[in-house]
Amino acid sequence: MSQSSSTRSHGLRGAIAAATFAVAAAFSFGPQPASAQMTLQATSIFPDADFSSKVLLEWVNRVNERTDGRYNVRYHWAGSLVGNRTLDGLSDGVVDIAVQFTPYVSGDIIDLGVLDIPFSFPLDAEGLTAFHRDVKPYVANIYAKHGSHVVAATPIILPNPLTCTDRFLTGPDKWSGAVVRAAGRWQAASITAWGGSPVVISPAELYSALDRGTANCALMVYNGVNSMKLYEVAPQITRIDHSIAFGTINIAQSTWDRIPEEDRVIMEEVGDEIVAWAAEATNSMLADVIAEMEAEGAQFCTPSDEEFARLVSAANSVIDTIRDEVSEDGAAIIRIVDEYRPRVTAKPTIGPNNPCPQ
Repeated sequence: MSQSSSTRSHGLRGAIAAATFAVAAAFSFGPQPASAQMTLQATSIFPDADFSSKVLLEWVNRVNERTDGRYNVRYHWAGSLVGNRTLDGLSDGVVDIAVQFTPYVSGDIIDLGVLDIPFSFPLDAEGLTAFHRDVKPYVANIYAKHGSHVVAATPIILPNPLTCTDRFLTGPDKWSGAVVRAAGRWQAASITAWGGSPVVISPAELYSALDRGTANCALMVYNGVNSMKLYEVAPQITRIDHSIAFGTINIAQSTWDRIPEEDRVIMEEVGDEIVAWAAEATNSMLADVIAEMEAEGAQFCTPSDEEFARLVSAANSVIDTIRDEVSEDGAAIIRIVDEYRPRVTAKPTIGPNNPCPQ
């Protein structure tokens, strides 16, 4: 064979190899064919019995109903895969889907901070639905900067009481000396403003921390208190019942880029659909969750109007500390919070409303 023939032969083989690689790369890194089965890894910091986990399952089930079961989702509950570092897990490609909670990232992503400050958004089903829809575009923009695509900004947690081992938090004297578990920077700032001493403890370690006395109170949503059975070691529950964190269902951007376009549309549509369903569910199940814990020995009381006014005022002061520190997306979220805030400061209306002992 002549040198020119050999050169052409090598060139042809090289071209074929390059084309083969290009095709493989297109299937590996670009959107998959709509008929292709995909296995995705999903994670949450809460156990599978938690309400937030049920919301994720509802989203996955509805997506699979419309895609002929195309997605085989493997679940890693209770922080078993990446702990509370879900956003890092998404950006690093360790997980494909995560139930993302703002407290674990808002210390660094200050634009999300206002969502972790108590009384920032309403808890009634109608208001909860409207608020989540209003803030979703801005929350999605913020997470997109960190390699994470928001497919659902949906009510994913119940209201937040204060559960303690040895006291009801009825006023400044009871807050003094209280070591209160908080999740992240802005919950900790709120606890400090209320007169307590915050300590950051992961959900997986919280039961034993309360049992040992590392903390004697916890700022934890009702679904967490119930699913982790915190009421067994901290049965005195003060019903301030406020919003405390914002949950989303996020998909790693690298995974999102591989999902067929028609499936992306379905995932977004389902994410929007379940907002109203989840808002109604948070309201309908709250009374049952409280009754279930009460039957197991939990005790409930509601603070006075004077104490509520003090707590709201202190939370307002925490919001004021971040107003000048946020980007345009963060400022937009704060404006929405300011619009809704007047309707979210009332006492709880679902379940027992017994006055706290003085």
